[in-house]
Amino acid sequence: MTNSNVQIFKSWVPNWLVFVTLFVFLLPIAPGLGLYSGGVAAAASFYGVDIIDINYSMVVYYLAIASVFPLEARFFNFFSSKRYLIACLILFLTLNYLLYRTHSYTVLFVLRFFAGALSHGVIGIVFTLVFKQFHEQRSRVLGYATMYSALFGSGALGYIMNAYVLSNYGFNSVFLVYIISIIPGAILMVVILRNYIDLRRNGKVPLKNVDWVSFVIYASLLLSIAYFFLYGQYYQWFSSLRIVLVFCAIVILLITFVMRQKALKVPYIDMRVYKTRNFRIGMGLLVVFYLAKGDLNLLNNFMTQSVKLDIYHYSYVMFINCAGIVLGALLGARYILAGMRIRIIWLIGFGSLLAYHLFAISVLSYQATISQLFMPLFLCGFGNGILIISIVIFYVTAVPPSIGFSASVSGVAYRSCTFVGSMALTSMMGLRFQKIHHQSFSADVSRTNLLAMDRINGYAHALINRGASAHESSAGAMKLLGKAVSYQENLLFIKDYYLYMSFLIGFVMLLIATIPHFTYQIKKIKSRVIPI
Repeated sequence: MTNSNVQIFKSWVPNWLVFVTLFVFLLPIAPGLGLYSGGVAAAASFYGVDIIDINYSMVVYYLAIASVFPLEARFFNFFSSKRYLIACLILFLTLNYLLYRTHSYTVLFVLRFFAGALSHGVIGIVFTLVFKQFHEQRSRVLGYATMYSALFGSGALGYIMNAYVLSNYGFNSVFLVYIISIIPGAILMVVILRNYIDLRRNGKVPLKNVDWVSFVIYASLLLSIAYFFLYGQYYQWFSSLRIVLVFCAIVILLITFVMRQKALKVPYIDMRVYKTRNFRIGMGLLVVFYLAKGDLNLLNNFMTQSVKLDIYHYSYVMFINCAGIVLGALLGARYILAGMRIRIIWLIGFGSLLAYHLFAISVLSYQATISQLFMPLFLCGFGNGILIISIVIFYVTAVPPSIGFSASVSGVAYRSCTFVGSMALTSMMGLRFQKIHHQSFSADVSRTNLLAMDRINGYAHALINRGASAHESSAGAMKLLGKAVSYQENLLFIKDYYLYMSFLIGFVMLLIATIPHFTYQIKKIKSRVIPI
């Protein structure tokens, strides 16, 4: 056992068991954000709400992690590490059991928020243990690589669990299976940890003057931003009083939060991070990165609707994406530790995302096969892995160590908000482009269009051969034509969106290649302790 592990794990625990335990414990917890993303329609039916409400309940989990980050650090620094882990685990599993028992959407929303907050306590300790497994000079870089590989690559596991549960049980059993999957790793972790381990960097810090007010303002701000993005299109943006009020609330909460942080001696988030040029650059790149990777759901919808993949086969295909993420994160960490220029790393990452978009444009058609989509999925994952590691480490080390924690907290908030913003953007652009293509098809489909008439006659003959009457075949042919047109509209929208995103990525790559300011940053990464 390594020296760092001797003080953490019991003397009889070998190194291989430490790694197995961390893997078994972390892997089931990681899919918590998208726990039921493979069964959104089933969830909407179960709770009697719209699909957009279910999407909001998933996003709330992410927003809870982002908003509780500084608050949870105070509790982590006060309580004994093992007892704190056990308490968080018990509460986390209890909340998921209550989610299993409830049929109320309101209860789902509230419990998902608290579950997300508690998951941060559990995952934070696990990642601290992961960081301890590497050499001190490399621990943060390799720890981030491990962390983001697990978080980004866990989606396929969540889909497999959804497929199994929804095929055999009711929707709410997703939470019960989730609990069962966590328990073995949790028991093993509790058994091998020493009773009085202390993972706190500065020892016990008194739990006083906890800034609950800033937490409430910050959480309300993030929830309002997510609501604005998700429901804006649903309520037709500013034509709805509801959205106008939410936007006003965002402005008021933002101003209040910033003014409060500047007035506090110990701010919830130190606003001085924004005075650092490289931090602002890092946030900008983070936003572009999340927008560029956020359109993967369009390719996912294409695979399920057009290629007709069921959820089982879809989850297997997504392991290609997971493999790309893991490889990209490991190579990104290796490049950083080797001292490669940050601009080269970013160009490799964004170049992979650009190749993903262009490759997808070239293969997307209704004759596309699954094997043709393997390469775009892998390139997307590879770019994600390289960029998340390099961008996070860049902006965290761009600020003085004393406010590095605030940089980490701000980065989580930017990621969560851009994640929601990407969902809103694809939805809004989908309606816009599909309307344009629908008008074009409508103008072209007429009785003077021989191709359209041939297609209608073909549908009608096929229906007649299956026993339909002349009237039924005529109505059915028009319905099938409308369905085919709808498919084509969606396909053209995806290609249009990917093309515009390719232009954005290419423009960002041009800026990275021509602005000579990033060359020195990696030198500081090697010598600085990077905050979690």
